[in-house]
Amino acid sequence: MSESQISPLGRRRISWFDSDGLPWTAHLSMAWLVWVFFLTGGLAAIPIGLCVGGWIRAKTRSPLVLLNYILLTGACAALFILDPTINQPWADAVGMAAVVLWFAGALIARHQIARYYTQREGSEFPLSLAFTLLFGVWYLNYRIRPEFPADVRSDRLKHL
Repeated sequence: MSESQISPLGRRRISWFDSDGLPWTAHLSMAWLVWVFFLTGGLAAIPIGLCVGGWIRAKTRSPLVLLNYILLTGACAALFILDPTINQPWADAVGMAAVVLWFAGALIARHQIARYYTQREGSEFPLSLAFTLLFGVWYLNYRIRPEFPADVRSDRLKHL
């Protein structure tokens, strides 16, 4: 185990990101993503969205995507709790909020990911609008990749 994964108190520290600075979900192949999607009925999009939102927060300092997926998590939890036969207006409002948050989160994340890679690498990072709308965070998670060129500061730290 590397020293960076051990806290000063000697406890293991869980890292949300790998050595390339990517969320752990970004390494899932398309086959694994499809399998996880069908296994969870698509609900794994919530933790994947939280991981991607956390990654965007760490890279761009913008909490918008992470906040969006936290609100989406709450809306989905409320949809499981609310009984639509008794609380029809509330269930409809929360359901509409969940749909809006799903698309808003994907579109905001798409914009911030493309902007981050464009600023970092100096060239356009294409992300399909159609795939973003169809597959949301599943597509964005699949498209995240290590930065090129690699961060010089992190390379220096690895060699020390």
